[in-house]
Order: sequence, then C-alpha cells, then structure tokens
Amino acid sequence: MYVIEQRDEQLVNSKAGITYELGFDRAPQHLVSVRMRVDNVAAPELAFVMPSWSPGSYKIRDYAGWQGNVRCYSVNAAGRTELSYRWRDKASLVVSTQGVATVEVEYLIYAHERTVRTSHVNRFHAFLMLTSVCMYVEGRTQETHHVLLKHDQLKWPSTSTALSPVSAPTSRGILLGALNYDILADSPIEIGDHRVRTFTAAGALHEVAVATNYDVDIDWLADRVKRIVEVETELFGGAPYDRYVFIIQAYPGAGGGLEHARSSVNAVDPSALLDKTKAIGLLSLLCHEYFHLWNVKRIRPVELGPFDYTRETYTPMLWLAEGLTSYYDNLFAYRCGFATEKEYVDSISRDDIARLAQVQGRFAMSTRDSSYLAWLKLYLQSPDGSNRFPSYYLKGGIIIMLLDIYIIDHTDGKYSMDDALRMMWKRYQDDPSRGMTEDECIAIIEQATRVQVRERLMSWLDGKDELPYDEILKAVGYRVSAAPKKAAAGTFGEAVPSASVPEAPFIGWSLADVGGKVVVRAVDDGSPAQLAGIGIDDELVAIEGIRILNPAQADHVLGGRVGKAVQLTGHCDGRIYTTTIEARERMMPGLVEIDAPSERQRQMRSRWLQRRL
Repeated sequence: MYVIEQRDEQLVNSKAGITYELGFDRAPQHLVSVRMRVDNVAAPELAFVMPSWSPGSYKIRDYAGWQGNVRCYSVNAAGRTELSYRWRDKASLVVSTQGVATVEVEYLIYAHERTVRTSHVNRFHAFLMLTSVCMYVEGRTQETHHVLLKHDQLKWPSTSTALSPVSAPTSRGILLGALNYDILADSPIEIGDHRVRTFTAAGALHEVAVATNYDVDIDWLADRVKRIVEVETELFGGAPYDRYVFIIQAYPGAGGGLEHARSSVNAVDPSALLDKTKAIGLLSLLCHEYFHLWNVKRIRPVELGPFDYTRETYTPMLWLAEGLTSYYDNLFAYRCGFATEKEYVDSISRDDIARLAQVQGRFAMSTRDSSYLAWLKLYLQSPDGSNRFPSYYLKGGIIIMLLDIYIIDHTDGKYSMDDALRMMWKRYQDDPSRGMTEDECIAIIEQATRVQVRERLMSWLDGKDELPYDEILKAVGYRVSAAPKKAAAGTFGEAVPSASVPEAPFIGWSLADVGGKVVVRAVDDGSPAQLAGIGIDDELVAIEGIRILNPAQADHVLGGRVGKAVQLTGHCDGRIYTTTIEARERMMPGLVEIDAPSERQRQMRSRWLQRRL
C-alpha cells in the first residue's frame, strides 16, 4: 500500500531494519560518505538501487553518476567481511547474501549541484535530496528506515527536515526516521548554521528555515508564511500533518521550488528577501509549493504515486498537478492580502495572458501532450522549445482560471473550483493509497459544482487553438485586448520631463551578451527575426551600419525604425551575411474591463475575486 502520511510521534524510539549513516568529514570537497546497514537479511540476494529521478521534477538525472567507491560487507559478531557484488545496470547492484544476516554497503556521493532537486554540500552546510544520496533495497521499501546524521553539531547547529526524530541528539549523531522509503525520499534535509523560526497554526507546528549568507528579516518572512498557512488550510478545513518545514534557500541566481508531503524547498535570489517590493514573487512561490501538499502529493494523478524511481512516469494530467497550482498560487497571494485586486488582475495580464501570447508552441502541441512529454519538452527543451510546445504550468493555469470563471458564471456564483478541490480532498481522505484518473477528476469537478464541463474542458486541454478568452471572461466584465506597449513617461528634479526613449519593438528574438558579442538565443516562429532568416547562435554585428555592442542597443536602434525595412549584418559559422528586417510595434495582450459592465457581471467578478482579510 502506498503511504505518505507520517506523524513525529510514530517514530519515537522506533527500530529500523535499514539505516543510513551519513558522514560529512569531506564536506569541503562536496562529498558525503554513506554507510547503509541492512539487518534481518533472509533472501539469498539483495538488490540495491539508486533512484534516477526525484518526484515532482520530471527529468531522468541518473543520480548514480554521482556515486563512487562502492564496497559491500557482511557483518557479524566477529567483525566485517567484504562481499563481492555485480552491477545489474547503471543504477543498481546485486549482493550475494547467502547465510548473511546483516549487510553494509558503503559509498561516496559527490554533492555539488545547487538546485532544489539535487544535493549540495560544502564546509558551511549540507542540503540533501535523499533520492540522490540513499539507495533502496528492492522488496523492502515499505519498512521503517532510519538516517543517522554524523556531523559537528557545534559548527552545524541547525537541522531542518520533515524526517521525524527517533531519539534526542547525542554525540554519536542525530537519528531521524521515516515509515517507508517513499517518505524518506520525500524528505530533504538542510543542515548548517541557518536561521529558524517556528509558529503554530491550524493545530500544527511550522518551521521556517532560511539558509543564506545575507542578513534578512526572518521574522517578517515567518509572519507572511503563517498567513499563507492560515489562508490555504482554511480552504481544506485544516492541515493534514502535525509538522511542516519551509526550507528557503537564498543565494545569487537561485530560483525554483519543489514540493513534499510535509515540507517544501524554495530557492530565491536574495533580492527577494532584501527588497520587500520584490517579495511578491517569493510569496507566490511559497503559496505554490505549500499548496502542493494537497494538490500533487495527496490530490494526485493516478500515475504520481507509488513511483518507479528508475524510469519515467508519464501522465497527461500535469494540467491538474501544476496548472491548477499555478492558477491558485497568485490567487492565494491575493487572498492573503499580498496584492490588491488591481495588482492581481494586472499579474494575470502580464504574467499569464501576455506570456502565453509569446509562445507559438501553443498552436503546435496540446496541454495534455505537453504534460505527457514533460520529460523531454519542459525539462530538456531545446532553444527552439517555445515554438514547439506550451508549458502546462502556464497554459494549464489559464485553462483552470477560465474553468473557474465558467463554473461561477453557470452557477450564479454558488460554486467555484474551491468546491471541486474540497471534494477531491475528501476523495483522497477516503482512499489515500490511490490517485485519480482523469475521468474521475473531471467527474468530481462536475459533481462538486453541478456544472457539465467535460466536453469543454477536454477541448481546451486537447486543443491547439486560441483559448476562448472573451467568451468566458465576459461573465466577470473583462475581455482580452492587445495594445501597444508604451514607455512610461518620467520626470526628474522639479517635475522636468525626461527625454523620450523608444519602446523596445517586437523582433521575436532573445539576445544575450556572450563575451562581448551579441548572440541570438531564441527565434519565434513567424516573427520578423525568423522571416529575416536569423538563426539561433547567430551573432548580431550591425544594424544599418551601426555596430551593435549589447542587446539594449539593438532594441534602441530598431525601436526608432518600427515599420521600416532596415539592413542587418550577422555572423554565422565564420561567415558574414546581410539581411533585411522590419521591426513591429510590440503589442501586449491583457485583461481590459468591458464598457459599462452589468450588475451581474460585477457580482460575478466580486464572487471570483472574493477574499477574507
């Protein structure tokens, strides 16, 4: 049976037949030493397997590639005797255990990739994604597992993880536990001198762990996190855990998040914590990953648990797992009071509708197919990817927004997607071991809202046409309109107008400064750049004889020549070429209030955007 629920009290003074000792003596070299002990061996052979991916991040990462110095031993009262083993494949080995009661496997893990889905260790901290550290024993994943952390607790005084304490820390180490390997794999660990704040909300303990070298206002952040917990648990009627850990990593260039059943890992650039005007992105990320503890970890597609950690797990339902979550993250940020109604609506225009309008791949692949092929399309996408597929995060989120408004409209505001989520949650509580099929999910939406949505929703999910924005949005008094993007007028001193600067035109390329050269990184289908024959990795040399030294200069030169054919000089594969390009005015689609909205439209809008502060 697939079980992901765990409470700390269940592991106190527990015993485990499988224990991992993790050592950090070579942390400055980014190495973790692992001694995996397996007791109560009864089979003639044991297969040890290193996972190839981490649930929630749909890419084969071949974690075994970071493993080395593997040795196996039998253990008894007389000591240890080295055992031979054979590799079965790139990520698993088989040990002959005939007559052996206890086996130990030792190996090193190189941990020097700083993301939310990989491990990173140095002299100052260790972040462990346990799928990249801990092998599992085939046939014994459903029993209790322990992890013993052996590090200098004076240098690294803080340990933050959803793994449960088995006993009080001692000089031997910190002993933690999980009821099974799935829970172990779903419980990352941050160890170091990071700062921690705790609070109680919804009847549960919450920990905010901030790992950064920057001096940040952790108390301000913990207060905002508490608000997120209060608002989201209210929707579902409480918290489905006894303790939850928010791990927040702030280092230059960081980004992204990964959800877990009792924790989340959230990586941000320090500017999101140092400048509160930039904090909305971080708060939305925290809303997103926290919401996943219900949607994805528990309310989940049938394919997403139990997992095969050795191969791809395909599902067409990431529109539910990630699309629905993407819709609700900004909605929750608004419901928490982190954004005004206008700011929220503007974010839909800017971050959703305008962004999707730039993705030509929305006409090339459906959202369901984009989900199914996420292993290659999203996580291994080519520089041309935007032309070939839409993100199930982005388009999936817009589809759920339209579905929510459609339900509100067709029930006169009586029901919304909130009601469907609550029924999905009840479905999980009734049968937590099994995920939902797509048919079952849609049936629950229809049952909870009393609205027939199957045909319409499936046409959006399977379709490659433009979504019916105006048809749906008119119910709340909006439409989508594209208007030229204009540079904001500015002043200085005593209200002296600033000089006029042309707005960046639409060319349909992405440029980067690479070693002093302006290089094309992406080209949109049907854009002026594509029609001019410009390719990815071409160097932009000159426009109308003006040497181009950086991307901003290219925008400036072309911004003053919109609608005019100009000569462009490029460089490709050691040869210079010339072409003609005609920049277009940049049009920015977004939500616009319709003229003279009716009283009902205003009521439906209020229902859609309702919140309790």
